[in-house]
Amino acid sequence: MTSEDKDLLVQALGTDEPPLHLDLDAIEARGRARRRRRGHIAIAATVLGVGAIAGAVALGVGAPSALESAAPGSLVAPTEREIAYCYQSADIGSTAPNQHVAIGLGGRDGRADLTAEIMQICSDSWRSNVYDFQPRQPAGTTYRVPQLVACVLTGNAANATEDAVGVFPGNETTCASLGLPVAKL
Repeated sequence: MTSEDKDLLVQALGTDEPPLHLDLDAIEARGRARRRRRGHIAIAATVLGVGAIAGAVALGVGAPSALESAAPGSLVAPTEREIAYCYQSADIGSTAPNQHVAIGLGGRDGRADLTAEIMQICSDSWRSNVYDFQPRQPAGTTYRVPQLVACVLTGNAANATEDAVGVFPGNETTCASLGLPVAKL
């Protein structure tokens, strides 16, 4: 506290009050010491926490994600809400052109039924053959839509985002054969 601050305090209290015998410098010093101790405690807690997390990661300890622990073919809710994929065939390893098409979903909130939405988009895409998944027909032709299934993609899917929905021609056994869980509707 500066001398101006102290003068202002005396002025605010007035002269008709009994004299204050406060050692403002000592009070300020105790406050600084207390803040330093709190800072040191916070730093120590952070270092210990980071060390524990790093140790757990190094040992491979920790709860697996829902996707990692899901058996192929089991039902899992997708967590990636920004992007999904329509696949031409049931092949997650192919990097062939037009094997799968990314569909931007714009980060739907938790209330949107993401799986049903992407299933509808992919079904409409097959019906109009917008991605040339089928041989071209004369204009105005409605294309056959195969049975489609929504799976949750893992890190094994080539050029795709993990935990996103991938819609494939097939059924629930298709997801299992690809080593993927079925996406919850």
